[in-house]
Amino acid sequence: MDEVDFTKEPDEERIIETKRPEQTGKQEELILESKRFIDSYKKKLKSSLRDENNVVYIDFMEIAEESPVLSEEIIKHPEETLRIIEIAVEEMGLIENVRVRLFNLEKSDEILIRNIRSKHLNELIIIEGIIRQSSDVRPQVVNAKFECPSCGTIISVLQIEKKFREPSRCSCGRRGGFRLISKEMVDTQRLIVEEAPDMLHGGEQPKRINVFVKEDLVDPKMEERTTPGARVRVIGILNEVPVPLSTGGMSTRFELAIEVNNIIPLEETFEELDITEEDEQQIQELAADPNVRENLRDSIAPSVWGYEKIKESLLLQLFGGVQKQKSDGQKTRGDIHIMMIGDPGVAKSVILNFMANISPKGRYVVGKSASGAGLTASVIRDEYLKGWSLEAGAMVLANKGLVCIDELEKMDPSDQSAMHEALEQQTVTISKANIQATLRAPDSGNPPANKPASSAYQQV
Repeated sequence: MDEVDFTKEPDEERIIETKRPEQTGKQEELILESKRFIDSYKKKLKSSLRDENNVVYIDFMEIAEESPVLSEEIIKHPEETLRIIEIAVEEMGLIENVRVRLFNLEKSDEILIRNIRSKHLNELIIIEGIIRQSSDVRPQVVNAKFECPSCGTIISVLQIEKKFREPSRCSCGRRGGFRLISKEMVDTQRLIVEEAPDMLHGGEQPKRINVFVKEDLVDPKMEERTTPGARVRVIGILNEVPVPLSTGGMSTRFELAIEVNNIIPLEETFEELDITEEDEQQIQELAADPNVRENLRDSIAPSVWGYEKIKESLLLQLFGGVQKQKSDGQKTRGDIHIMMIGDPGVAKSVILNFMANISPKGRYVVGKSASGAGLTASVIRDEYLKGWSLEAGAMVLANKGLVCIDELEKMDPSDQSAMHEALEQQTVTISKANIQATLRAPDSGNPPANKPASSAYQQV
């Protein structure tokens, strides 16, 4: 029986070849470049092979050094070029149906989420950010095969949209009434990645983008490292996602989403700083200054006069302590929590805003408008995969940073109690809908509150 591949309606037909591409002149050149690189990379390729998932990891910098033409094509036409490389790997006879994943792309090639534009569509891009939301892992159909009742032809339809597609016609002329005989499915998860606070300037709000991970990237070990609050580097292909209208048609406006080639959890939670020789000299001079402690203290909110003891306490909070583990395995947190209580209008909020701005992962929250779910984590409905998603709150997103909660006394008591586990155990446990998870929240807390009316303090 013949096999036909349809992915579009006849008036907008676009055949996506799932088999080996026809060898045009440019493709022949890429195939030769791929074979030449794979031959030189053979030893490292064998060591990186993961038989259980049919996955090989390739260093992109070695591709760039060996074949600049091939590396440029990977950036500009990643889907086709990566398939050619996969064919070259398969021809080595080591593995079939291989999946190539890239790592070690140049830091200079990273793009901020806010700077992603339509010109980047269908290109390989690299972003870095914090996972704000993660959905359940669900199976997704990527390819379906139908049989024509009239002639017995097998029609293969790639499922590249949200709506399940059936063939519109057969080569024999028949339209509709095709029988589904098989479907290929992969595990899929949707993540929402948000810009990290250290990427923002001034009062900028962090931008977000949808990220779709599939196959081996959603196995349990990887899923544990990509929970909300984790910082990741995402390498993938930028695609457009059609937006359905309530009337049943499709909008002319599209959403952007990244189909992930590789997602790399970053152990380092803070942005790497480039220290120049001049910076190093200034740091050494500052360290040699006998008044370094007082100078650092006075640099905190310098527009606010006085409060030396408070500012020194906040300085120690920024440096933090050391986590200790007792003989029975019990851990004692090393992060410092500070609660400031005072009369209204004495610059508590000014100091708090300053602290949130200078902390690399600082989060500023106003208690009057904050909820327990907004501070810790919540479970929300996922409109893409029609399941449940786990969304991180401020205390999880400030992982290994500082969360500042202003006007604590205006919070509802039930919302205040929601912070207890995060402050004491430095974790947030969620058990709602069908999601059970424990998120890490190892950050310092700084919740100031106003003095209650008609009250007095006891000097201690």
